[in-house]
Amino acid sequence: MSYGMTWDEFWYESIDRFAVYWQKNEFEKERRNQEMWLQGLYFRAAVASCLDKKFKYPEKAQRITEMTEAEREYENKRKVNELKEMLMEHKRRWDAKHKGVEAG
Repeated sequence: MSYGMTWDEFWYESIDRFAVYWQKNEFEKERRNQEMWLQGLYFRAAVASCLDKKFKYPEKAQRITEMTEAEREYENKRKVNELKEMLMEHKRRWDAKHKGVEAG
């Protein structure tokens, strides 16, 4: 049987068992579909990075599970710190460029 059920299970067990096997098969098809889609993303990134140097192949794997609350909080703090550093660098450049202008 294509869903993984034996003939004995199909003929002699409850119809509910068939529904479980059918749901399992649907889940496995969806999982396979997602895996193939993700593989397509990697393939696209590989081809794009070969054809155009401004495209970079991902340095780490594409995340396929949701972030935990702690991971989300850590990522938000990291982004805030990154933004602060960028703004401080911009301020340093601005101050260096305009340092002599205020005195005149």
